[in-house]
Amino acid sequence: QVNKQTNNTTTTMGKPKIRPPSIVDSLSFPVFGLTWHGTPATPKNDGVSFTAYCGGGGSAKTGVGNKIVCDLIAQQAAPSSFNNGDDNNNDGGGSEELFERRYHTARRTVEISTGEALCFGIHAFRPYDDTLQMIRLVACVGDEILLYGIPIHLNLVDSNEKEGAAILLAKANVGSGYGANVATYTAMFHVQQNQLQHLIAVGCENGHLVVFRIHQSEGSNAASASSSLSLVELTKITECKGHTKAICAIQFHPRGHEVLSSAKDGTARIFSVATGHELGTMKCEVHDPNGPPPAAIAIDPSKSTIKTKDPRMMKRAPQILVRGCAYGDLEGKTIYTIASGKRGAAYLTKWKTTTLVSLKGGGGGDGGVGKNNEQQQQQQQQQLNIRQEYRVQCSPVPISATSLSSDCTIFALGSVEGSILLYNLETKSVLKEFKEVHDLPVTCLASRPIPNALMLPGELEGGVNFDAVSASADNRMGRWTLQRKSRIKPVRAASSSYSRKKGPVEQFVWNMLRIPLLLLLALVMVAIRDVTIVCREEFGMPAVLLDVGAAGHCLYREVLWAEDTRPGIKFVPV
Repeated sequence: QVNKQTNNTTTTMGKPKIRPPSIVDSLSFPVFGLTWHGTPATPKNDGVSFTAYCGGGGSAKTGVGNKIVCDLIAQQAAPSSFNNGDDNNNDGGGSEELFERRYHTARRTVEISTGEALCFGIHAFRPYDDTLQMIRLVACVGDEILLYGIPIHLNLVDSNEKEGAAILLAKANVGSGYGANVATYTAMFHVQQNQLQHLIAVGCENGHLVVFRIHQSEGSNAASASSSLSLVELTKITECKGHTKAICAIQFHPRGHEVLSSAKDGTARIFSVATGHELGTMKCEVHDPNGPPPAAIAIDPSKSTIKTKDPRMMKRAPQILVRGCAYGDLEGKTIYTIASGKRGAAYLTKWKTTTLVSLKGGGGGDGGVGKNNEQQQQQQQQQLNIRQEYRVQCSPVPISATSLSSDCTIFALGSVEGSILLYNLETKSVLKEFKEVHDLPVTCLASRPIPNALMLPGELEGGVNFDAVSASADNRMGRWTLQRKSRIKPVRAASSSYSRKKGPVEQFVWNMLRIPLLLLLALVMVAIRDVTIVCREEFGMPAVLLDVGAAGHCLYREVLWAEDTRPGIKFVPV
């Protein structure tokens, strides 16, 4: 469960204050995986903002909080609001009131227990041809991947069952001892089969990348939604080999025929989804491109050690960790990688893929090709020409988690010091840094799933469009935004004195009469002073009671208006 903080400030080691509208939530367990899926609400489609995070406290037989927590905000369009002509019969209400009439917002939290095993990677998606009205969630648990379905609306599940909100649709084994780390999804149109294929790629701890296809099992009846729940299968179609260490990040090509991955072996690689062959390799570096290159060091490949000047000391070869990789355009010709060592600065590298060179033959397979066609697959192998466009430093310390925004403009970076950086790819600079907001290294990040110009469900009421969500093993999850303040003005406490803003006419009249009123006030003050000097006796209490006329005569003739017969006074003749 999430316990909201009331004062959004750090509580340990005197860390800087977290200024709103960014917020930090306290969790009940360490978090190792995070995903964020969202679509805006439209008259034809429901809006969804789905955030899920996974982790736990251990792997004891009893289970120490090993679970997945899903936070779902759904906005369902009210058909009557659009069919009855609300736009023409608007009663003058505000936009928020009209929004509430058109959309119904529902919030709920779903928990999924992973038992004795920890879940390290999750990915949420919703297929284009979704007929089940469910958010799909892929969970990497041990050597298995589990495909869950979380209904968007409560009327699809039994509200009396607490565990019924998450439905296990399918599961598959990636391989014995592989260790599933990260997962991603794409939908690809297969030309030969003339149908839309749903693919899931899984990056493993041993460096292998496995691609699965989601499909209905043989003999299933797609017309019945209830029957299709139990007949969804995951079929392994490709296993890509090339990385020598654990895979950190993966992403499908925008067109789905390739998959990009980065690992702890210092490389990022592109594989063919159809054949599993490696199409290109990007070897990342972590030194200043404008400075001198690092000195060449002879390394013993059998021991992976480096001899130093001190014979008493042996040092391992420097390890480069490519924590993030992503496609930067819709054509898949631009690739970004984030690499760093265990110490030192982190570097962002931009790569360009140019011509596609066919080694032998052309075209690709249809997936799931048997061993008899292995020679044919090798003849269809292709190679990409990849060149490095630039490399810049993006952080002075190593990066432990990355995520690219949906519009490919902001790279969210999480450092080993617990800081969050929002890096602008166009200007090659940090837009905003939230320094040391986590007590431990950032374990996972998720960028905004839609452009900032569009609003997700729940953001209109809160007045804040968050740009990234982060989590760590310190039992904290933060939501970060570039906004300086919320769009909703805070409600002030009611005061005893009534005050309102002057209108334009009132303000003009006040500006015209302000100086004359000040002059009149000055004359009144001078008259009061003269009365106290000249007419002191007439304005005394006994004199006023006996003869009021004498006091008035003194005020009029001696202070305000003098007679024409008085010396020094002369009027202009009429």
